[in-house]
Amino acid sequence: MMKFLLRIALAAMAAFLLTACSGSDSTYQYKTEYLPVQLVGSEKWSILDVNNGEVVVKDAFDTAPSPIVNGMFYVMNEDGSYHYYDVSAPTKPVSGPWGSVTAFSDDGVAVCSRVGGPLCVIDRTGQIIKELPKEISQCSMFSRGMAAFQNDNGSWGYINTSGDTIVPAIYSTVNLFLYNDYALVIDENQAGDSIVNFSVIDKAGKVMFTASSNEYQPVQPYFINGVLPVVKGDTLVCLNPDGKEVDNPIDDDEQVAKGGYDDYSRTPSGDYIVIKGKKVGLEDKYCKQLIPIQHDNLIDINGERLIAVDGDTFHIIDRNGNAVGNTKFSNAHVSVDNPYATRGFIDTDLAAASMMMMFDETSACGANASTTLMDMNSILSTDANLYAGSNTLVLPQGPYIVQYVFDSEVASTNPDGTSASFNYDARVKCVIISLNVKHCPATTEESIVKKVESRLGTKGFVFARDGIFCSDYLTALAMGYDKGIVSLNYNMHFNESVPQPKNKRK
Repeated sequence: MMKFLLRIALAAMAAFLLTACSGSDSTYQYKTEYLPVQLVGSEKWSILDVNNGEVVVKDAFDTAPSPIVNGMFYVMNEDGSYHYYDVSAPTKPVSGPWGSVTAFSDDGVAVCSRVGGPLCVIDRTGQIIKELPKEISQCSMFSRGMAAFQNDNGSWGYINTSGDTIVPAIYSTVNLFLYNDYALVIDENQAGDSIVNFSVIDKAGKVMFTASSNEYQPVQPYFINGVLPVVKGDTLVCLNPDGKEVDNPIDDDEQVAKGGYDDYSRTPSGDYIVIKGKKVGLEDKYCKQLIPIQHDNLIDINGERLIAVDGDTFHIIDRNGNAVGNTKFSNAHVSVDNPYATRGFIDTDLAAASMMMMFDETSACGANASTTLMDMNSILSTDANLYAGSNTLVLPQGPYIVQYVFDSEVASTNPDGTSASFNYDARVKCVIISLNVKHCPATTEESIVKKVESRLGTKGFVFARDGIFCSDYLTALAMGYDKGIVSLNYNMHFNESVPQPKNKRK
């Protein structure tokens, strides 16, 4: 269980970090100059220039554009396909339709595929730089000139912006090259269930050092400010790229803690968002007040610009709290929803076999009827407020999305309304495994479901009723598909299982 959860945690953190960071400093994943927003009173999406606060294009899109990186973004069409756009001509598609896409990177390249076709690396004009080998099933967006890919065997490696393999697929888990030219990886073959050996490699694939999770537990799977934070025993320490313990270069939280705030968090640029009661403000790394504690929330978007949230209204301010333009908006898209593109076809036999490997008669994806939130503590962020009001943890596992559904909220807001606390006694009652195949031919989802259902007997499940299969341990599962998403709902208790819809794509 511990080994499995650590691998999931590292993969999940990599994906989260892509969604959380943007900007030009080395501590940001990409530079944010434009922001997709919904203007107050509108259900359509516009694009805002964060440097001057002016609207570049108004009410142009029905669905949210992706974050705009190096002037490029994509928008999902009604049929689930995608077109790329350039912010210099934001209403005229540059290329597409594509079945699956990644965001562009500061390198000026992206990874995408057409329905039925292999993955390829493209430039800003939509020209194919290189078609990737057909055995590559998914590939990440580029970061610092490198992208992670997975092959049909489930192994991971890296390509460069020319589409050439630089690090062969020899790892079971990898992370992107974020902020520095090093990445944390886990070897393909490891014995034991509790100890994981992780390595740090450079962009040529050279192993810088290898360490055991028995000695170090990574806090995050990436270097920032030149160090990798890890937990050693009960102590937070930092490792340099050679694996040596070094001082934390940003270990100055003690000073801001003296301010008597209810809570605080650090922005990627080193400032502090400080919280007092239900309001927030901003201090610099020397604890000098930049923005008084007066806003409902502050979202740092590039170190120089922030989104100020007051009630249901958002607006752009600078680092000193001054308004940038006068545009008000009610929603903003600041996250990369999925940093991976998948090829336009799936081996349905392999997909069915892979899905069946994720469960047995008593458990699914490492969780069983006795699994509590405490058992999964290692994959939680330290901020319980991120989970308040939700009873679900969502984690990627390769091309699959795994949702752990608990019998109560993961975290609940405290009576004073200022913070939330984890409900560590909450138990997993359901695990939902989903696979997006809308980039593949329309018969794909039905084929996968039929193949899994026909093989459930080998896993100890028999047909019970209404598409629900039951085991001798009274666990149950039901499969379905809708709008190109295949789902397998695994319930810990048969009486809580419900049939799943099977809706073909139009």
